[in-house]
Amino acid sequence: MALEKIALKDLPQAYRSAFTRAQEVIRNGSYEYGVELLKDILKARPGFWEAREAIRDAQKRKTEQLGGFGKFINGFSMNKFILKGRSQLKKNPLEALQDGEEALSKLYSVPGLKLVAEAALELEAFHIAVAAAEALEDLESDNDGILNYVANIFDKAGEPARVLQVRQRQVARHPNSLDAIAKLRAAAATASMSSTTFTDDKAGAGKSQIAGSKAPNLSDLERGDRIIRSEEDIKEMIRRYEEGIAAGQVSMEVYRKLAELYQRVNRHQDAVDTYMKLVELQGNLDPIVDRAIEKSQVALYEAYMKQLEKDGHPQEEIEAVRNEMINYRLERSRDRVRKYPNDLQMRFELACLLWDIGDVDHALEEFQHSQRNPQRKLESMVYMGRCFAAKERYDMAIEQFESALSEMKYMDKDKMKALYYEGTTYETMGEAEKALECFKQIYAVNVGYMDVAARINAYYDKQKKENE
Repeated sequence: MALEKIALKDLPQAYRSAFTRAQEVIRNGSYEYGVELLKDILKARPGFWEAREAIRDAQKRKTEQLGGFGKFINGFSMNKFILKGRSQLKKNPLEALQDGEEALSKLYSVPGLKLVAEAALELEAFHIAVAAAEALEDLESDNDGILNYVANIFDKAGEPARVLQVRQRQVARHPNSLDAIAKLRAAAATASMSSTTFTDDKAGAGKSQIAGSKAPNLSDLERGDRIIRSEEDIKEMIRRYEEGIAAGQVSMEVYRKLAELYQRVNRHQDAVDTYMKLVELQGNLDPIVDRAIEKSQVALYEAYMKQLEKDGHPQEEIEAVRNEMINYRLERSRDRVRKYPNDLQMRFELACLLWDIGDVDHALEEFQHSQRNPQRKLESMVYMGRCFAAKERYDMAIEQFESALSEMKYMDKDKMKALYYEGTTYETMGEAEKALECFKQIYAVNVGYMDVAARINAYYDKQKKENE
């Protein structure tokens, strides 16, 4: 169903008053509050054009006011809405459009404008798509990739004259480019006929080399070169993938492999950006890519915290970033469990995260789910024992530890962990002899395990003093 354009005069008085209030707030420089007011209006009346124009300007001004820290944090929040919106693009484009506005309200950026443009096309709200494309062109006026994207949006929106203008700009920038000249000729022909013929530039995107082009051949890379001996090898592979993408050799596999390589050399922002392009290309966020994005985002948080510490920033500022990171990880993990409630590995990952932040009750609930995973059964049982011990349900904790230990045949790290926490639970219960038996089993095979040696020495020292 097409999203119809609504003018201010066609709205009920309540919305006209709310819009006037938002404009007044923005004029006074309260961009964040103004954006929130406009978002509420657009949720109720998504076709209200003047509000769409006003929020775009306010989002841009709000981002310009942000400092480095604010942009860093808001970038993570923005990505959440981008990923959510892209997953809704086909089945619920109106919600995707709203997610695009939420993303732009966090950070005025290319990904947010692209999401708005594509959602608007799905809704046949061509005026919104064209405005988003214009904003993209203004934001990245020297980026040929963006200009090609903008031309495609104009084409789909039925604006052949606008396509022609973009192609003219590209030829002016690259007068000797045969590709730019060919696109200009095609645009001129289309504009002269006052009709559009859109060619999806994703067609054939999976090919490793464009026929008749001088683009580099990536076929050996796409087969999967597993012999990577050094960081220099990785950098060379990155260079070749980047050259291929620049030449138009775009596919999901190319983006995936390039992002993985970026991660291996700690270029985590490049990895995130590339994974986001992969999500855009495949039209959904699969859990593997979701985890990969989270891995790099967490690495960026940690690097940022180290830099703050190095620069002597207050500890409370560093802790604020740490809390943002924890909340981000929780949000991503919970979202995956909501989408895939029967994936017990995801349940286990969420449970561990909840345990780490001290949310014992919810961690216990998730571990009770994850113990149904044969590969995580015993580990989940040990964690459940630790949860019961933390809740001072010591008898139930011991039951869990004993159940897990009964299935552990060999003294490996998992069995040592179960014995250790059973021993600490017995200590808390005042059962020193039983605790000692647990620690002695570990000590017999690994004297350096955690603080087992110190606990055993403390026990015997106490016994010696009592006997003196």
